[in-house]
Amino acid sequence: MVERLPGVAPPIRKSNPDSYADTPFTDEITLIEMPRKFSFPNIKAYDGTSDPDDHVAQYRQRMLAIALPKESREATMCKGFGSTLTGPPLQWYINLPSRFIASYDILSDKLVEKFASSRGLEKTSDSLYEILQHRAEPLRSYIARFNQEKASIPECSIPTAISAFKKGLLLDGDLYRELTKDQCKKMEDVLSRAWAHVKWEEDVASRAKVQLKQDPKTVRPDRNERDEKPSPRPAKDSGNRNRGRYHNRPIEKAEGMAIGQQVKWPQKMKAPYPFRNPGLWCDFHCDNGHKTEDCIALKIEVNELLKKGHLSEFLSEKAKSNLSKETTGKPLKLLLFRHLDRTE
Repeated sequence: MVERLPGVAPPIRKSNPDSYADTPFTDEITLIEMPRKFSFPNIKAYDGTSDPDDHVAQYRQRMLAIALPKESREATMCKGFGSTLTGPPLQWYINLPSRFIASYDILSDKLVEKFASSRGLEKTSDSLYEILQHRAEPLRSYIARFNQEKASIPECSIPTAISAFKKGLLLDGDLYRELTKDQCKKMEDVLSRAWAHVKWEEDVASRAKVQLKQDPKTVRPDRNERDEKPSPRPAKDSGNRNRGRYHNRPIEKAEGMAIGQQVKWPQKMKAPYPFRNPGLWCDFHCDNGHKTEDCIALKIEVNELLKKGHLSEFLSEKAKSNLSKETTGKPLKLLLFRHLDRTE
């Protein structure tokens, strides 16, 4: 007769009237009474999915913080250990052989041995090379992530930590250049310079926010003012080179204001100011960061205006004809710039 089928729930076992007397501990532990008015510390139950060494160490430290008589400390730690287990570890604890555990060290070692597959891999100093600063990540965040990883390494090599910290920085950053020119031998010196740059970076960002709140027009003028303001750079006459691409006809004031009301002006650039290129200027965003001709938001907005019937008077007859043919089977996106860059 088959007592148990694989893949189904185990059969219901009948309780043994004497099962309360079964204990995994020897008589030296079982016969010692627990201290009166004693309550076990509140600790998260171990379910076998995390590192058993962490649970054993945490339980030991919680029990050592309680004032227990020396003669009952070992027995108390053994008897209270089962209340910190749940799931598979608790089932393992219940099924331990009778009179098998003679000390807390044996009990903890058996738990670690049973759930050894849940132990984490030991980290080395070379793991720090995997911590890299992202392009838009503040320096403070990078330092916090690096220190957290460094703290998890038991015996971290200081020279390796210094080298990994520097190589994880952005190559075009001021801190990377400073640490490359003047190398440090102590991690404290590296972090001291890093925190100095954090203060400078956050001060620049704070000043930019204050300036934006006080005078928002300095970042992006009103759309009517922008339409009416003449371009500070005079248009260059490119001669016959531009002939056939678009007409160099100036926009009338009323016409410019009408188009300006149709334009969806972009939001301010998302990248923090310290990470932008101050040598590049965008007339559409009225801010530093990239060139006007490289502005994706401008290209998209111009094509939207073209779709609505605006700006077509700046195209030649040939460009209009080609644009009309392409729009019948292709999307309008970036078609205007394809015609503006096409020469006869």
